[in-house]
Amino acid sequence: MDTLNAFLTLKRAATLGLALAVAAIAVLPAAAEAQPAPSYAQPYQQESIRGTVYSINGKYNITVRDSRGFLDNVSLHDGTIINPRGWRLEPGNRVTISGRPSGRTFIADEIDTPYVPYPAYYRYPQPYYRLGVRVGW
Repeated sequence: MDTLNAFLTLKRAATLGLALAVAAIAVLPAAAEAQPAPSYAQPYQQESIRGTVYSINGKYNITVRDSRGFLDNVSLHDGTIINPRGWRLEPGNRVTISGRPSGRTFIADEIDTPYVPYPAYYRYPQPYYRLGVRVGW
């Protein structure tokens, strides 16, 4: 009889353990939901601004009137790429700026303009040969 009581007690414990495990699994997803990450832990978000250069405020800062009509403060850095290469930004240039916001300014990584620089001057016809007479001594 002691063996039967031990078996029943073990069976009740196993049933109770199984019930607790099922209850824990049912509650677990609600407790394990992801919390939103803090703002400083957000991954690098590439954004862009389209607009017109409003003013040049020194070597590393420009103001752009974006497509919504707002004036945006844009900061450049030594690695900022300006396409086409060698283009000098001036007020009135249309631009598309890729970068990231940083407080009250937008850090520009790349500035694209729709302009095409004039092709380099070359002589016609190519190759250019001189016609002349050789005079020898």
